Amino acid sequence: MLSRKALPPVVAAVLAAVLPVALMAATPASANTTKYGSTGSPDRVLRHGCHDYRYHYKVTVPTNDWTLETFLVDPTGEKLASGAFASESDPDRGHGNWHICKPSTRPGTFKIKAKITFYSGQDSTKTWFKPSYFKLTPP
Repeated sequence: MLSRKALPPVVAAVLAAVLPVALMAATPASANTTKYGSTGSPDRVLRHGCHDYRYHYKVTVPTNDWTLETFLVDPTGEKLASGAFASESDPDRGHGNWHICKPSTRPGTFKIKAKITFYSGQDSTKTWFKPSYFKLTPP
């Protein structure tokens, strides 16, 4: 096995130029997309106590067989809640609810992350939607 020092300067230069390009080609440019759907929620007031806050989703995958997982992240980065939808029981456009309690979170900007998995025969494709954001302000 050759050590790095044992490589001829020309070979080392070629590897230094080609290897980063090869690694970039193997890594997707972005895992977040709007190609297969989206989520969203309007800005609201974070009310006292515990309440349901509605959000919406839209799935636009090329098959009729899919599952969608949604995740709510609070302003501190803590995961607060999740939801799940499936083509067998849910429409490709719909609504879900987050049950949020004021004592366990704080006002600020919340993030909705969503992972879509769709199936074509024995093959499956998994990807993340571009995150959506909404604000809950103090009363």
